[in-house]
Amino acid sequence: MMELKLRNQLKLVPQLILTPQLKLLLKVLQLNTIELNEFILQQVQTNPFLEIEYRDLTEEENIQHYQEEIGLNEELVWNQEELIERGLRYLESASISYEEEEFSWEKVLKAEQSLMDYLSWQIRLKDLSPLERNIANYIVGNLDEKGYLTVKPEEIAKEFRVSLEKVEKVRKEVRRLDPAGVGSLDLKECLLSQLEVAGYTEEALVYKLVKEHLDELAEDKEKLIERYGYTREELEEALEIIKHLDPYPARNYFSLSGTYIEPDLEFYKEEGEWKVRVLKEGIFNIKLNKTYREFVKNLKKSGFDQKTKKFLKEKMRDAENLIKALDGRYSSLYRVGKSILKFQKEFLEKGERYLRPLTLKIIAEDTQLHESTISRIVNHKYVQTPRGVLPLKFFFSTGYESKEGKAVSSKAVKDYIREIIENENPEKPLSDSAIAKVLKEKYGINIARRTVTKYREELQIPSIRERKKKK
Repeated sequence: MMELKLRNQLKLVPQLILTPQLKLLLKVLQLNTIELNEFILQQVQTNPFLEIEYRDLTEEENIQHYQEEIGLNEELVWNQEELIERGLRYLESASISYEEEEFSWEKVLKAEQSLMDYLSWQIRLKDLSPLERNIANYIVGNLDEKGYLTVKPEEIAKEFRVSLEKVEKVRKEVRRLDPAGVGSLDLKECLLSQLEVAGYTEEALVYKLVKEHLDELAEDKEKLIERYGYTREELEEALEIIKHLDPYPARNYFSLSGTYIEPDLEFYKEEGEWKVRVLKEGIFNIKLNKTYREFVKNLKKSGFDQKTKKFLKEKMRDAENLIKALDGRYSSLYRVGKSILKFQKEFLEKGERYLRPLTLKIIAEDTQLHESTISRIVNHKYVQTPRGVLPLKFFFSTGYESKEGKAVSSKAVKDYIREIIENENPEKPLSDSAIAKVLKEKYGINIARRTVTKYREELQIPSIRERKKKK
């Protein structure tokens, strides 16, 4: 008789858990310097364990003068409204004096960036064929305001005369862009895409719940526990993760118009060596309030009710998580800046023609960060360089190979096209085909005529007919 042996095996599987700390880090990563300062001020106003220390204060109005020492009896009547009011009074009482920075038009951003622009930029940096890139842009162009695809994949396959498998392969790449889940057909697919990007596998409980029991999640927990044998702790942890997923990934994207910007990084040369600096020096520092921290250590002797103790502990934990998230933002921004600088030193030395092709994948491999994290860090961030204030996106582009075997970025190719047209015979302007021929013969860059047309139009240079007519 055959004997069956059942064995319990423990298996270690690395998995990324979307903890509150990680969610906070992802939030602060995508904020630029101005947005970050506003966010910090909001947190300080609602959390007594955070305090800001202003720089460049006048001698008469030192901030320490306004730091109140709270006695134990006064602490007993604390409530959330009083804490907020106390924080507001604290901010209003601080007299801030600092030298006005000279206004610079270079730091004024006048542009409109839509979600479509942001997604198209990411698509250009993906390792896709021209056909796949066209399909991806078609998908992006047919999203609704929530981020869902409004046309059927079968119609896309028919439009491009490709297989449905090809369309689904490209759509999977689009769904993994930032924000994760765009291009999905329904809520389930959208949430699963976000879980995949966060690192959850099909074996994870949270993944199974969304994939197999999404319609049942609104039911009583007891039914799910009884029906499928999950423990209460496992179920509650998974539901907490699902609660923080975004069912409408496109809703939080906005346009920029006439915005004054502050650089987040600086590339500078010191003693012949290029260096990177994170510009976090604002008008204030944020830190934990020592008085409140010491008070929390003695909560057991305070006589507070459980609700008050829970509130204080939560605020203390929130304050510590914010400090850690800000440190994580600083570290990640520095790593990405250092990596970009490593690849683009020649551009800073010699100019745009020496800008190397660079993709999110290259930086992700160099920094050991995820591509979507790189995308968050780069988006809406700027760097101060000897060549002016530049968006971090400027350093990313696809490229070509010259006859010397060197990689040439698309921005460098545009610069060559501009130069060729500027030096052409005004009586006999060059066609796009002729420009492509010059690029191949003179610079060893082999690109199609339609690519020259595309780049010329992006440079806002008229066609051969318009240039001849103008002359």
